[in-house]
Amino acid sequence: MISAEAIHLGPFMLPFPLLLVLLGLIVVYVVGKILNKKQQWSAQTWQTFSDSLWTTLWVDLIAARLVFVLLNLEVYLASPIDIIKVQDKGFHLYGGVIAGVAWFLWKNRAFKLENKVIFVTFFTLICAFSLALKQWQKPQSFYPNMQFSSLEQQQIPLKQFVGKPTVVNLWASWCPPCHREMPVLAQAQKDFQQFNFVMLNQGESSEKVQGYLNKNQFSFQHVLLDTQGEFAKEMKMFGLPSTLFFNAQGQLVDRHMGELSPAMLQQYLKKISNSDHLK
Repeated sequence: MISAEAIHLGPFMLPFPLLLVLLGLIVVYVVGKILNKKQQWSAQTWQTFSDSLWTTLWVDLIAARLVFVLLNLEVYLASPIDIIKVQDKGFHLYGGVIAGVAWFLWKNRAFKLENKVIFVTFFTLICAFSLALKQWQKPQSFYPNMQFSSLEQQQIPLKQFVGKPTVVNLWASWCPPCHREMPVLAQAQKDFQQFNFVMLNQGESSEKVQGYLNKNQFSFQHVLLDTQGEFAKEMKMFGLPSTLFFNAQGQLVDRHMGELSPAMLQQYLKKISNSDHLK
């Protein structure tokens, strides 16, 4: 199954940024095979080249995480354990790519300059093309014409939230990652009152939802019930928790599948704020 952010294989999810890096490395490998045959590399040169592609992927991932952590160090210092919670998808793509390319060039420093230029050019072109294609295919989505019941049994249209940037979180009380990110969203609602935080429960009754909120002492201003999962189907969000980020005009700016950390949430909040400023 394919969504706007990833390819889903059962319980596993392959984010597109990771896929484009993998595609770039595969292309470099194929180009290396061609040059190996044409230039008749030694067995040692080929072994070093092929091994470096694997280690480059790991350097890319580790560096991408470290750069993201450093850029959000103040948030991570408040909760250092979040640094290793890579499920929040807090990776800095460009920082990782730069570190990976530098590592690859160092490991293959014996190559001629022209070979290095060929490898870096192909890898860069593949990454740039993939990113451009993803942006071109990204739909200009706005709030769907839907309304949902509140805990007070009032029908609330989503378009009511136009006017302020809004975070819509899809969750359920039986979902462990949803429960873990609830305090993050509750704190954000207190800290960032210029945003709407809409907690859109998936498939549960008002009694179940109210009982869960009371038991865990969560107080959200906007709690809505999507008993049939209509919003998730409409927005093609697969799995819980999922979070969508809309600007003040009601346009979808970004989405996140999986658990949110405070640092990752703040990145998204900056993004939808900047989107409003560009209007």
